[in-house]
Amino acid sequence: MAKVEILNNERGEVVGTIDTDGNLETESEALRNVSQEYLKEGVPVPVPTTYENEDGETVHADAEVVVEPGTKGFVRAFVDELPSPFDCDPEALADLPVHDEE
Repeated sequence: MAKVEILNNERGEVVGTIDTDGNLETESEALRNVSQEYLKEGVPVPVPTTYENEDGETVHADAEVVVEPGTKGFVRAFVDELPSPFDCDPEALADLPVHDEE
């Protein structure tokens, strides 16, 4: 299970943690407020897709998938979607798995 610390870059401090199952531990009301939708609905993530149009031409576009708590890549999608000043350690982010495109 992935679990990362969430930082407030303006304050330079850890303000919470999030895990793969969507368990957010924080005393920050601001973090809790911006997180609620993602914890309930999942995180929308653009996924590059390719398809053939009516003229037989290959078209490249972005589709959107929703990465829900409990699925692979949720923690990374969650952290990527947080607004400033919230973030996580870039080294922790590099180790997080991305979502499955299936």
